[in-house]
Amino acid sequence: MVYPLLGWRPAPIGDEEVVERCWLQMLNETARCMEEGILTNPADVDLGVIFGFGFPPFRGGLLREADRHGLAWVVERLDAYAEVYGERLRPAALLRGMAGRGATFY
Repeated sequence: MVYPLLGWRPAPIGDEEVVERCWLQMLNETARCMEEGILTNPADVDLGVIFGFGFPPFRGGLLREADRHGLAWVVERLDAYAEVYGERLRPAALLRGMAGRGATFY
């Protein structure tokens, strides 16, 4: 590993956190694309992530998974990760606004 060469002692990260950070960051970037009008249809997003890069179909797609957890939870988790790992994980304005209104993608 390269970490000892750099003098770093990274804290172990559990599998659950790795998975959560990955899909939440994908969701966050998707929300930013939706803010810019690049993506407009939640069903297109979910089909794209399932068929495009293998998001688990039984979860219904990225946006269905976000709805299942609740956007307030999503925003809370992204804010917590942003405090530890940096602003790139700060929730997109779309997510924060939807969570505040109790909205869902579907």
